[in-house]
Amino acid sequence: MPIPTRVSSNLERNSYDFNDFDSRFNDTNHNGGREEENFLDIYNMTPKQRMIYNLRTRLDQILDHYKNLPKIQQIAICIFGFVTFVLAILVLIFHKTILHKLVEMSNELRANWLTQFVLFFLIFCVGFPPMIGYSMLSTSTGLIYGVTLHGWIILASGSILGSVAAFTVFQRLLHSKAESLIKVNRKFEALAMILQQNNSYWILALLRLCPFPYSLTNGAIAAVYGVSIKNFTIANILTSPKLFIYLFIGSRIKNMGEDGTTAGSKLFDLISIVVTVIILSLTAWILYYKTQKKYIQLQRNDTQDLETPTIDEDFDI
Repeated sequence: MPIPTRVSSNLERNSYDFNDFDSRFNDTNHNGGREEENFLDIYNMTPKQRMIYNLRTRLDQILDHYKNLPKIQQIAICIFGFVTFVLAILVLIFHKTILHKLVEMSNELRANWLTQFVLFFLIFCVGFPPMIGYSMLSTSTGLIYGVTLHGWIILASGSILGSVAAFTVFQRLLHSKAESLIKVNRKFEALAMILQQNNSYWILALLRLCPFPYSLTNGAIAAVYGVSIKNFTIANILTSPKLFIYLFIGSRIKNMGEDGTTAGSKLFDLISIVVTVIILSLTAWILYYKTQKKYIQLQRNDTQDLETPTIDEDFDI
């Protein structure tokens, strides 16, 4: 008896679905195996070789991404790079005048009682994706108020409340936008997978110390199921002492521009800033490396679970 056309078309469509699923599954296994192989290669390298390898890989990724951009965006990036280069040259030439103006401006802003509220509002706002400027505002707080409890309260309150507000809005109202943020960067995919396994406030605190974009992280974490506002708030409070680093850098910049500062003091301030940034960067990247290692391990475990056949206990032979 011939099979009806309608049934055959359904079978054909189902076969296409299975083929499509099989191809996606094979691509996933291939990518996972390649990532695992790369991870093993990096693991066997010396620290110097690992650093060179990471720099080359990052440079290749940047160049590939640049080549895939439209011509208009490529031109815009070139113009931005040229302007940045010119500004850097001007800063090197007129750095004394610029630092002196920064000191005068910071003293005037500190004398104005409205400055603290404006800073708090701006820091609060940059917690919402895709806003930028958090590091600049944090350093500016140190430039104005120095390493003081007053400056830390402004910076910490604005950061914590802004992060929690952004997290709440994206979790409750803009959940689809939060999910799209995870797909923007593979780092966020690793972050999401780790939080799905353990979303305690200690893990959240460690992830907050990793070099993820500040505002985008607030929105991306909101897409992870199971992360509560309570744990997210506690994690931000636990990591708030690191904000003293921004205050310290800002205060050192101000000291370099003050009148009567000797060359030795300026050199000491400059070295202090460089050492602080290096320590902060190394700590952040070590935590990120550990996070990436955990992500690859979880990905490998998921692949093994998919490859292992399961038998239904209720199935009778």
